[in-house]
Amino acid sequence: MDASENLNLPYILPAQAQKHVTHNEAIKAIDALLHLAVGSRSVASPPGSPAAGDRYIVPVGATGAWTGRGRDVTAWQDGVWTFYTPRDGWLAYATDENRMLTFEEGEWGLATVSVAIPVEVGINTTADATNRLAVASPASLFTNEGAGHQVKINKANAGDTASLLFQTGWSGRAEMGLAGSDAFRVKVSADGSTFNDAMVVDQATGRVSFPAGAVGLRPQLTGNLTYYVAATGSDSNNGLSVGAPFATLQKAIDEAHRLDCASYDVTIELANGTYVGASVVRPLIGGGTLFIKGNETTPASVVLSSGLSFRNGAQVRVSGLRIAIGTDLIHALSVSNGVTLRLGKMEFGAVGANADHIFADSPCQIVLEDNYTINGGARRHMNIAMGYLTGVNRTFTLTGTPAFTQFIATSSCGTVALSNPTIVGAATGGRYIAETNGVINTFGKAATFLPGSTAGTIPTGGIYA
Repeated sequence: MDASENLNLPYILPAQAQKHVTHNEAIKAIDALLHLAVGSRSVASPPGSPAAGDRYIVPVGATGAWTGRGRDVTAWQDGVWTFYTPRDGWLAYATDENRMLTFEEGEWGLATVSVAIPVEVGINTTADATNRLAVASPASLFTNEGAGHQVKINKANAGDTASLLFQTGWSGRAEMGLAGSDAFRVKVSADGSTFNDAMVVDQATGRVSFPAGAVGLRPQLTGNLTYYVAATGSDSNNGLSVGAPFATLQKAIDEAHRLDCASYDVTIELANGTYVGASVVRPLIGGGTLFIKGNETTPASVVLSSGLSFRNGAQVRVSGLRIAIGTDLIHALSVSNGVTLRLGKMEFGAVGANADHIFADSPCQIVLEDNYTINGGARRHMNIAMGYLTGVNRTFTLTGTPAFTQFIATSSCGTVALSNPTIVGAATGGRYIAETNGVINTFGKAATFLPGSTAGTIPTGGIYA
């Protein structure tokens, strides 16, 4: 054999003359190929002024002295380009690319190294079968190589969990991510066992909800909402279903006022039973109407034992209720300050001798949208000062001959306008009083039309028409 198997270095043969020539050729080859680092593998023509020992990988299609030597390693030695034909497995470092190359199956390419990675890696701590990568350090840094950097946490199925868990003394206190669904959640715990959702982002719409509530933020409606109230309920419920109703009407009203209604309506449905009254002190934020609804088929099945008060521009519709109050000086419906109240089917029972069924003492509007029943007395059924009450084609059914001081009273430019009304039944007491420019307009009905046992009066500028 005249040369070595791998680098093809020439051997000195027995009895060879000028042995130094062969020896020097081998040394030159070793100098060129040992710790092989080339200036480039993409330079296509020989450099004009190479330095002794410069090495290159000749690209395919090279010109000049490199013509036809594509893929060879060439070195500038003794003033000429010397070429070495690579074999599979040779390694070369390309300084212009800062990359390690390997020759395999007749081509130079990026070197790849298969490294056996341990199944568990602990850095300054011990890894285990669950925490296969464990790091103990004051901080961990993930930075970019390029424009940005992503940390990816993947799960197999929607019902699995992909999250970040924050602990105190190895006990969970907060978690964020996809915990048991594809909705993004932030939840917290006081004991590491029971977690409460603080924020949930719906994966389909991107809408954010705060199940435990949010200080300073109002949940915004995307559609009409109904709260449920039942005598068997609890004000600690959320009121959003028949199975989890509030216990009181006031609780439902207060919850409605915490919303940003975004022009949608809120309905409060009261199950059959008896309840105390409530106050609506302002309109719904974002617009919309507040509906207070009992049993519109049988209003007597839903009873309020105290009154409803509406103030400060509230927009409300009330229907399906019977209001009967045993305590004096409490009006069944008290309306003031820019309120618009729409009344559906109702039943008015008895209230105190110094209280009214419908009372208004400042500018407001009351619209009768359905027929209703009166089966209990009051000081006045309607007592309107400065406000405006209207009804068209309404029937008022009186049972049991309830007693009133006056059935209707208006004052201070307050107006009751009843177009084509129908009265069924009778009452005792005065029919009406219109004073200090109060107006009662029945659109031509006789002065004896309204129920009562004594004539109506119109002192100090009042009008009955």
